[in-house]
Order: sequence, then C-alpha cells, then structure tokens
Amino acid sequence: MGPEGRWFKSTRPDIIKLMRKLISAVILYSFLVATLKLFSASIEIPSINMQNFSAQQIIDVNVIFSSEKIFTGYQFTVQYNQQVLRFIEVTKGPATDSFTIMTNAGNPGIIRIAGFHPGLSGISGRGILATLRFQIIKEGYSNLVLSSVKLSDSNGQSIPCTTLSGSIKAGQIDNKQTPQPTTPSGETRQVPAGTTSTPITSTTIGPSIEQQPRPLLPEKPRRFEIPQETRSHEPQDRQTKNIPGNIQPSNNVILLVLSEYGNPVPPPGITTFEKGDRVSCRVETEVLINDTEKAICIGCEGKGSAISSKNNSVSFVIDKNSKLVWKWEKIKIEPDFLIEAPSECVLDSSKNEVEIPLKAKFLSGFDKAVFLHVNKNTGFDASLTDTCLTTDKRQSFLKIKKVSKKIPAGRYCFSITAETEDKSKKSIKEIDIIVSGDVMLGEGIIDETSKLVTIPLFVYGNLKNISSFEINLSIPDDIKFIEIDAGSNKTRIFSGFSQKGKSLKISGGIFPSIDISDAKFLNIKFSFVKNIPVNSFILNECLFWDEDGRIIPTINKKK
Repeated sequence: MGPEGRWFKSTRPDIIKLMRKLISAVILYSFLVATLKLFSASIEIPSINMQNFSAQQIIDVNVIFSSEKIFTGYQFTVQYNQQVLRFIEVTKGPATDSFTIMTNAGNPGIIRIAGFHPGLSGISGRGILATLRFQIIKEGYSNLVLSSVKLSDSNGQSIPCTTLSGSIKAGQIDNKQTPQPTTPSGETRQVPAGTTSTPITSTTIGPSIEQQPRPLLPEKPRRFEIPQETRSHEPQDRQTKNIPGNIQPSNNVILLVLSEYGNPVPPPGITTFEKGDRVSCRVETEVLINDTEKAICIGCEGKGSAISSKNNSVSFVIDKNSKLVWKWEKIKIEPDFLIEAPSECVLDSSKNEVEIPLKAKFLSGFDKAVFLHVNKNTGFDASLTDTCLTTDKRQSFLKIKKVSKKIPAGRYCFSITAETEDKSKKSIKEIDIIVSGDVMLGEGIIDETSKLVTIPLFVYGNLKNISSFEINLSIPDDIKFIEIDAGSNKTRIFSGFSQKGKSLKISGGIFPSIDISDAKFLNIKFSFVKNIPVNSFILNECLFWDEDGRIIPTINKKK
C-alpha cells in the first residue's frame, strides 16, 4: 500500500467524525427552523430586582408580546404571591390602546386578563400587551407565573406561542432562601447554586376558556344542580410541556361574531366555549343609524357549527371553531318619532323609588306634539313629570314609587304609550322594574373548643316561594366545609357541595318552598385547624329560584 493509502486509512475516522458533526448540525438547524415556524409568537414577563423597595412601593410590570402574525384577541392568567404583592390594576399597553380589555382579579393571587380589537384589524410586531401595577407590601419573593395564554387571529384561530414567566424580588433576601419557581402544575424547577433564581416557564398554548360573568337575570329558567362532593385540588390553569408532540387535546372552541350595527349577544369579537355548549345568538331587529336612516337585520351567515338564518336570533350546538356574521339592510325613515328609555331599572331593597328618563327622538323632519301616558301596576305609584313632548321640549321622567316595602322581589313591567293627538302615529315603550332582594354574609361565630366557625347568610327584602339556591364563596386556606343548616326554622334543605381550593359552591333544594323577608336564610359551618380571620370569607354569588324555575333577583352586599 502506498503512502497515499496509508494517509487515507489513518484520517478516515476523523472525516467520519466531522461528517457526523455536520449532519447533527444540519438536523439541529432544521429543528430550530421548524420550531421557529411553529411558535410564531411569544408572551413574556421580566424578572425585577427591587433591593430598596421602601423608596418605591408601587411597581409596574410590563407583559411583552412578540408576534409575526396579526392577532385580534388575547387572554392570559398571572399568578403571584399575595403575601408579598397586592394587585392594584391593569392598564393597556401603547400597542393595544385600541383594544377592549377585561380583567378578573376576584381570586386572591390570580389575575385573569382578556382583550380583543372591536374592529378585528389587530396588531403584530413587538410591544407591551398590558401593564400590571402592584404594591409591594413586604420584603420577599414572588413568581409571576404566566398560564392559559392565547393569541387569536381575526378568524378565531389560535396562534401558537411560547411564554416566559417572571418574578419580583423585593429587599435584600438571600438567593439560597429564595423559593424555587413553581409552575401551576406544582413542578418545582431547580436553580443551580450561585445563580439568580429566575423562573422560566415555556409552554405550548392551545385554546383555553375563561368563566364568563353571569347576568343579573338569566334569559331562561335555570334549575339547580346538586354537585357531588369532590376533593380534587388540581389547579385550574395547567401548563403543557414545550414539546409539539405532547400538546394535549383541548375541549374548547371559539366563536367569532361580526356585526356592522347593533349590540349582538355574544358580543362582537371572539368568545370561547366548551364543545357541546348550546349557544344562543341574537341582535336587535333594527338599529337607528341617523335621523333619516336605519338598519334592518335581515339574518345571519354562519360557518362551522354556526347556522345561517333569516331571523335576528339563532341557536346551535357548537363543536368546532365557528363564525357568525349578522347581515343588515339600510332603509330610509319616513317622518316619525320614537321614545328612548332604558329597558330595565333595578330597585333594590334599600330604595323606595326610582326616576327614569324618557326622551323623544323626532325623525326625518317630524314636528307634531307627542302625548304620553303610563299604565298602572299594583304595588306602585307611577307618574310622568311631563305628558307632552315637542321638538322644543323632548324629555320627561317616569317616577316609580313603592306603595309598600313588602313588594316581593321580581320583575314588574310598565308600558309607556306615546301617540300624536290625531292618533296617526303611536309607539309603546316597555320598561322593566327589577325589585331585588339583598344577600349578605353576617359576622362569623368561632367555637375554639370544637374548632368550628359558623357564617350566617342573611336575606333582606321580600323573597317569595324560594325552592332552590346556589351559593358561591371564596374561603380561607386550611378550612373545610362541614354543613349548612336552617337554624331554628323547620325548613328541609337538600344540598350538595363542591370545594376546590379556596372556591366553594353549595347548591340545594328547599321543600316545601319558603318565603324570606329580612331574616337569616341559613348557617354555613366550617372546621379549621388554626385561627382564621372571620372577615376572610367572601360571598361571590348567591342565586335563588322559585317553584316555576324563574330566578328571584338579588344583589350581593358587602358587610
């Protein structure tokens, strides 16, 4: 063998190693390129070190976004240490100033934020999504854990993104004593000795759902449910690992609603539902554009699960991402008038009367006088400050006064009839007066011997034929619900409960149905291990239904 052959034989292993490195580099580069294409957006919170926090107790934390694609909606949850920080408010970033923003900070230590662009034009690039303002209440450390993050485009499709959580370190605390950052799933990440403890959480995001606030009066009668007791303490917001193949299937779907006019329900933009939910959509029959033109709803066009219709309301079961577009037709208005007034007004138990403005709007040059009169309703005195409206005097007031404080809580309809003297033009405006009761937690009674605390629930006003109820509470840590009782009343209550961490839901039925007027409804009993402040119980919601399944209006009052 010649010298050239001996050289090739001796160097062949080196060439093979070099080729293996090149192949590995190409594979790694391809994986990085694919990953960058998969995650075209990111949301992050910085880590902040406040050594002398006494000089600046208020701190603003920016939530930063970066997105190659245009997004029109977003939502995310931030968890923080409430022993160190007190949440004050959230404000829009300069880039999202045109967005509509919604915040839910009802659960201590958790902030849920969502926003959407009303015109669905959206934004891209890099900027501040929102700014969180906190007060530092004592020296310590707080993770700022991002979860349930979602960006959506104008079609309601989710834009994959990664997240980077942050932290706030207030004061001269030792890194060794700094708690390890914890993900919502409870998995602790180890930080090497001698390094700064900076929580980094990278997640792959799919669609998620946030609880929507309940209206004061649901449209449809709602029967109570008795949930089974559950001891699950799984957190609501869990993160998935940063591996595309491990993305967990989501049970959530998105409905995108578009409408040029009116106030549709669900509102314009993106709303998240669970698969299998029945969605009821509606919009006004007609909308006034100006004094000479109005828009008439001629139906809707649906895609996905949403169905098309020629009506101004539609209902369907949603099981995929869907889109609903309300259709409108403009028409000229003949000379006419209309009466503008709120459709409903709440009269709680502490008030005896209410004054409602009525305003006449004259269209397309209408110039005749309009005369008003109101129907009578048992239990109320109803009167008008002016009964004749003209182009020079367009406003009157409807005064409603209770004849008795014992008027039952419920919905009472008043009709305002407006017509010209020759009766050629006539309009009827209906206004609902909602007489509500008040619900409030009383002072807790602590039994140190038995380690029990009793929280009474009071009802003020006059509630008739109560047959079922639902109570939602926020309760302290290290406490367990025991039972409810009706006190000295001989009322039979059948109930069940669900407790998850600090959230407690109690549902029940009452047999026979009862009336309550300015009295205690029931006692809620808990067991505890260590002393607790009795004022740490918060009533989030209390709903009542009568024998026919109609909701009895109530308002939650604080102590």
